[in-house]
Amino acid sequence: MIYIQTKLNVVDNSGGKLVRCINILGKQKSAKVGQLVLVTLLKLISNKKVKKKVMYLGLIVSVQYWNRRLDGSLIKFFSNRLLLFNRKYKFLGTRVYGVISKELKIYTFKDKNYRKNFQKVITYSSLII
Repeated sequence: MIYIQTKLNVVDNSGGKLVRCINILGKQKSAKVGQLVLVTLLKLISNKKVKKKVMYLGLIVSVQYWNRRLDGSLIKFFSNRLLLFNRKYKFLGTRVYGVISKELKIYTFKDKNYRKNFQKVITYSSLII
């Protein structure tokens, strides 16, 4: 569960390391895997695409909270992680580090508006758990 003011790790090569959630897109109070949040950068790698004091969109890849799947199993990750997008829903990185959650594939394909943009992200990842 991601709330406002939550710190998250960036797991792509766009240049960001640590971000803070400003707002959750939609009418929910908390965000889960596969949802978009509005973020700003706290730490970054120099000489990259992203800058501080600019708002970006983040797609949540994994959360540090127990998640029950349809088959009855539970899964929990060690950190809250996301991928960075610009305001026009374009993926800023070219690589995804680590694994992503299977729920990301399920939830993003339900939304027809962003299906094209998020399908590319899933192909960049090395493992889906």
